[in-house]
Amino acid sequence: MTAEQPDDMALYNSWRNLDSGASAQMRRVASPDELLDIPAFYRFIQPFGWYDNKYFLLRQVFCLSSGQSVITHTDKPISLGKALRLSDKINERRIMQLVRSDSPNDMVQLRRLIIHVEPTLNWPMLARQLHYWGKNNKRQLLEDFVLAQPDSAK
Repeated sequence: MTAEQPDDMALYNSWRNLDSGASAQMRRVASPDELLDIPAFYRFIQPFGWYDNKYFLLRQVFCLSSGQSVITHTDKPISLGKALRLSDKINERRIMQLVRSDSPNDMVQLRRLIIHVEPTLNWPMLARQLHYWGKNNKRQLLEDFVLAQPDSAK
């Protein structure tokens, strides 16, 4: 774990092992900023360097708080865009809405997509995307979505 980026898998595993009361409090929020009003959020992220990683951790926990087992990690190099495409539950128009949205609506839409799809993806890849979330990473999400082909099409 560095001062710039915490250990992605440690955070993911901590979320999966978090007690149900604390995780339920965080799942009830409607926007990332609402996490800032929950003491359990600060207790959860404290070991991961809150002061050095505020916005990254806020985005990452907001996506994780979509559910205890909504995001499943795989060691395969599956990005979020590819996972959304392979799910066959999301159309290109919804991805375009996300790409064109500004903060915090982009994160709210992203979380809704995650809840709907319950993706299996490479968590560190998504964590890096959330770390640098902005115009370029939204474009990367779109690119990964459009270029990914379902297994049946190969």
